[in-house]
Formats: sequence, structure tokens, C-alpha cells
Amino acid sequence: MDDRVVFLLGSGRSGTTLLYKLLAAHPSVGYLSNYQSRLPGLPATALMHRIPRNSLAMKRRAWFGGQGNAYFEGRRKLSQFWIPSPAEGESIFERAEIPHTPAEGFVLGEPGLSRIRSMFHGTLEYGGGDVLLCKRTANNRRVAVLRQAFPRCKFIHLVRDGRSVADSLVKVGWWDDHQLFWAGKTPRELKAEGVNELHIAARNWVEGMQQIERGLQQIEADGKHTLHYEQLLADPHGELRRLLQFMGVQAYADKDYEAFISSLAIKPAEASWRRKWSPTDREAVTELQRDMLDRWGYA
Repeated sequence: MDDRVVFLLGSGRSGTTLLYKLLAAHPSVGYLSNYQSRLPGLPATALMHRIPRNSLAMKRRAWFGGQGNAYFEGRRKLSQFWIPSPAEGESIFERAEIPHTPAEGFVLGEPGLSRIRSMFHGTLEYGGGDVLLCKRTANNRRVAVLRQAFPRCKFIHLVRDGRSVADSLVKVGWWDDHQLFWAGKTPRELKAEGVNELHIAARNWVEGMQQIERGLQQIEADGKHTLHYEQLLADPHGELRRLLQFMGVQAYADKDYEAFISSLAIKPAEASWRRKWSPTDREAVTELQRDMLDRWGYA
């Protein structure tokens, strides 16, 4: 079972939610949903996943909005609330007593090991699928612990230009009061101390990427797959096929699924920071992120 668990890693606002939904839409990919988030000790709730499992039209309406907007993040209609939707499921990790940022050398013991294993195994069994996919931003800092629970699990790392990530972060409603693991404070508190908001967001990307890099250093080559967000937008069909193969999905080349992907508004877009930021902001953020940008091909 361990090799049928896949974790999706990536900095917040790097496109992980989009990729999570795109992959979970495949009939052979299981996922954690809002049902498991609300009832983290009852994997049988995943029986609800079987209703939309083979209905790409239902998933398109509920997960991507009526117009098939790949970037849909609005409220769902009342008639669609019952439809399972991919969720991060932090309550499952809390029930297993896994910290947001585990200390160096943290060992997950009982009953945490049994709780998270039974929940993941049960969700896949009841919901169906070849593999179970999980996306949770805090997992960027939990790679070693996740491997303790699932010794043969796999990891997907989605990378996006750190300047685009910073530009997106400062626009979302939850950012100001988000607890920054590396600062022990929120952006609101740091701004009150006089720190530039863009600089906070820029550093947040660097700190998060460093955590992911450290975690994945210990993972064997065939247990991890890296994808750039920009590549996903440029060639969604090719990148998704490669990902599904890596994950172990048997029918990765599904014609109905590929038609579904074609129906979504996935296309490359110019990075808004290039035209909106002042020369001073562009220079300052690029300098702050330079080493990481260079390392990941965003010089």
C-alpha cells in the first residue's frame, strides 16, 4: 500500500491546488476530501467519492465552476456542497499528532502511525483508485515524517518562479494573518515592525523551498518527480501524463480525461509582476531570492 501514496509538495500560491484538482479528477486517482477533513477518523466517508468518481462532468461543475475555469476558487452552489472536493485534510495530521513543523529527529510513534495509515488506506479502499494523492502545504516540512508513516510513498514537487509566488501571496485574503513558520509571526505583525510586505512574501518562498529541498534530499530518485508550474501551463496533457505514470496510474492515457483537461482554461500567462512592480521592487525581490531562482532555472 505504501507505494500507492503520493504527496504533492510546493510553496503556497505555486499552483498546487490547481494540480491537485487536475490529478484528482482522473478516475484512478484517490484523494482526501472535505469529508475526511470534517471526520478525520472515519475513512468510510470516502464512499462518497465513488459517486463523482467516473463523472468528469460533475467534477468539472463542482471543482472548476460552471464555465470550466481551471483557476476557480469561488463558493460552490448549494446544490454542489455534497459533492466531495479535494481538500488538504490537516485534521488528519493533527489527529495523528504530527506537528506543523516537526523538530529535527522527530519520530512518529503510536497511536499516530496507526491513525494516519488506517485513514489513508481506508480512504483509498472505500473511495477507489490506483493511488491516493494528498496535498497539504505543511507537508513541505514533513517529508521525513511522511516517510516514517509510508516508507515507499512518492513525492511530486511543483515549482513556480518565486517572484510570481510573492506577487500572488500579497493578494490573497488569508496572507496577513498567516503564521509564518520561519518567523514565528504573521505578515501583519512584521509589517507593523516596518518590514516590506513584498520582501516578507519573497522570503517566505525561499524558506519554504529550502525546507522542501532538505526533505527531498533523502528521497531516492525514483521516489520523487519535479515539475515547473510554467511547464504545466504550456503542456498540460504531456505533463499530466508523465505525472500519472510516475504515480503508478495504470490507465494514465484516458481519452475522456484528456478531453476533460482540454475543456479547462489552462494556458500560459504573462507574469503580472513584470508589468506591475516598480524597478526597485523587481530588483529587491530578485536579489533576495537570487540563489534559489538561479538554482531552479529562473535567473
